[in-house]
Amino acid sequence: MRVAMMLYAGFQMLEVSGPMDVFHAANRLNGSAFYEPHLVGTSPGPVLSSNGTAVGITECLFETRTPFDVVVVPGSPMVSSSREHRELVTWLGDAGPGTQRLACISNGAFLLARAGVADRRWLTTHWRDAHRLAAEHPRVHVMSNPGCLKDGNLYSSGGASAGIHLALSMVREDLGESAAGTIARTLLMQPR
Repeated sequence: MRVAMMLYAGFQMLEVSGPMDVFHAANRLNGSAFYEPHLVGTSPGPVLSSNGTAVGITECLFETRTPFDVVVVPGSPMVSSSREHRELVTWLGDAGPGTQRLACISNGAFLLARAGVADRRWLTTHWRDAHRLAAEHPRVHVMSNPGCLKDGNLYSSGGASAGIHLALSMVREDLGESAAGTIARTLLMQPR
């Protein structure tokens, strides 16, 4: 499965590294590269995360040729204006509906909502952002309580640690409960 982690200026590093560790652990446990990770940015070159770490991309957003099976949009302490990250929002609006699994972590939900792929769908986000998400995007059904939520092919989580559980839920669907439980224990987490 081709997994795209969408990197944009100010993304939260933990919301990328946590799920990526889950997918890498699944590959080790499976004995093969079931998940093929891609770090996708909107332009060539490194992307600066919210903690100041520059992360190199493996693909540029508008040069990707093969569709991704899973697209994960992390949150950011700086997601605010509807004018931010327009290239990513446009790409999500175009590619999102045909993606097998579309996921957001924390307030990455705002980017999916702006792209229109969450209209009349259920999303969760970090509790501090739930009211604003519902107010700014009234066509999106917002739940602030669950750590993880699935609505068809749309996955969302409430924060960085819930993003790990979101990735574990995908592993559970693909490789079974035993694999997800083993990975959760390896990462020192209680399986949900």
